[in-house]
Amino acid sequence: MPHKFHPGHMARLESEERRRRQPPERLLAAIGVRPGWRLVDIGCGPGFYTLPAATLVQPGGRVLALDIEDAMLARVRERAAAAGVDNVETHRSEESHLPLPDGAVDAALVANVLHECTDRSAFLAEVRRVLVPGGRIAVVEWRKESMETGPPLAERMAEDDVRQALVDAGFTVTAALYGDTTGSTHFGLLADRP
Repeated sequence: MPHKFHPGHMARLESEERRRRQPPERLLAAIGVRPGWRLVDIGCGPGFYTLPAATLVQPGGRVLALDIEDAMLARVRERAAAAGVDNVETHRSEESHLPLPDGAVDAALVANVLHECTDRSAFLAEVRRVLVPGGRIAVVEWRKESMETGPPLAERMAEDDVRQALVDAGFTVTAALYGDTTGSTHFGLLADRP
């Protein structure tokens, strides 16, 4: 069974080092986040992507921050309040049950989460369900290479495996992201819900 990130290590997710390696604004720009969008950040952690996305969807947009850990959601609320951000909603989620209605969002961000899922097919089916037709999913994962940081190599997913999981879930993969967009330790895939 894959391990889940422990909230006791939350500071790593908010570090300046991570911001230098993976500037969230670059990934969000590559996804095409724009004003008016409803975006769900699944496995939001302390809001590394949530808060920058909340700025980009203004005016009129909302970011729904989902996590299985209450401590992560509390930190998102604390950071949003401190920054004066009022267009973020937090919701406790289960791995394969997202607390959103069908077609609730324009885009879904799944960063460093898919490798932790016990049932990836069920998880991606849920993401597909909450997206509007034509909606977009962005999956960011650790490269399947040995390195000092991140999950154990055995738990990481190869890019081809992520791509196949998306296709099997009914998505159309449209782009791969690397380098300045995802950082040297990660890759990303963009896909659309037909």
